[in-house]
Amino acid sequence: MSEGPLLAAVLRERSSEILAGWIVRFERSPLRFRRATKAATHTAQVASLVETLTEAAHGGHDALRPGSDATRELERSCAFMGAQFASEGATGYDIAALLLELRDVVASMSSPAESVALTRLFEWLTLIALDAFATSGQQSLREQMSEQLDSGTPVIEMLPRVPAVLLVGAPTASVIDSLLSRAWMLAVGTGAPCLIIDCAGLVGAGEKNFERGYRGFLEQAEGSVLQVLLSTARRPLRELAAKLTAESNLSFQHFDRLDSAVAHSLERAGHLLMRRS
Repeated sequence: MSEGPLLAAVLRERSSEILAGWIVRFERSPLRFRRATKAATHTAQVASLVETLTEAAHGGHDALRPGSDATRELERSCAFMGAQFASEGATGYDIAALLLELRDVVASMSSPAESVALTRLFEWLTLIALDAFATSGQQSLREQMSEQLDSGTPVIEMLPRVPAVLLVGAPTASVIDSLLSRAWMLAVGTGAPCLIIDCAGLVGAGEKNFERGYRGFLEQAEGSVLQVLLSTARRPLRELAAKLTAESNLSFQHFDRLDSAVAHSLERAGHLLMRRS
């Protein structure tokens, strides 16, 4: 056949039939539980996959090996599609149905040897798409959590000239840097002699990110007379903060309780605390 290997010719000549068959199978697919998306939404993507598969099939079914040069563009397309599904709120079931139903349509028009190669290839492509779907979803979740921590973590003036940042959860190094920058600006704006950094709500992952974020704050505050008050920090974090602060020639003190840090800060700010008898 002058047009090339049989599979490539079939794909080229019957592309419209393949697409129509996929639409029907996808809409009826038992793999789709929630049915979060419609076939019409992804028709153009499937048409592009068929076109890319046609190019790959020019080397014959032997070329349709997972990870081969001929299938590289297919793998890229499926990885992109998986990430796109995650951003659109579709499900992994939809991705599996899209690719596996397309496999069945194409395999029904192929020889037995080609059908075996296509089955193996589409299973591989489905894994790639699902991996991209999961990775993109995790990244999106991390970004949402970072945004929530950045905007929701208290950076407050607890009392006049007593600024504090109350670290919670597992903020990234960039979020810690952003929070401490805001706290530094609050301290400067209020003329506060101390800045309280409370670590009671900080979990292990957040402690690991503390050093990089804290270094950015120290670069801003270096040379100032601000005293850093760290409260309720575990010993490794406390020792690290003390070491880094000393290297930046800033005053540092740790308190086991937040109220003790507040009392010290109030005294430094010129307030007088009196206990009622």
